[in-house]
Amino acid sequence: MLARFFFGVNEVPIGIDENLVRCPSCEGYNLADIMVISKYFHFFWIPIFPIEKDLNVICKTCGLKRYGMNFDSNIISNYNEIKAKFKHPWFTYIGTTIFLLIFISIIFVLIFRQGNSTT
Repeated sequence: MLARFFFGVNEVPIGIDENLVRCPSCEGYNLADIMVISKYFHFFWIPIFPIEKDLNVICKTCGLKRYGMNFDSNIISNYNEIKAKFKHPWFTYIGTTIFLLIFISIIFVLIFRQGNSTT
């Protein structure tokens, strides 16, 4: 439990839509409410990078609720359209951006020091 306090996986909802999905209870394609959730790795509450997207699906015909489903073409008939519509939020890349800025600034400092030492 303490490890999750310092680092782990967190999630944030990124959108809600209505779509045709295959319901195992109704045994057919029916309209369902879909909530797309972005999961990201965090370190000391700073998002480092996104990991995956999951779905929470509620069938409008029978009311079957399915949580944490894989975001793939097996569930959604027009998967590519939905995938393009729901992107990971920008803030899930903050940690990666910070590490890249530190790395680039170290390279610039090394280049600057090398240029000054030759003159």
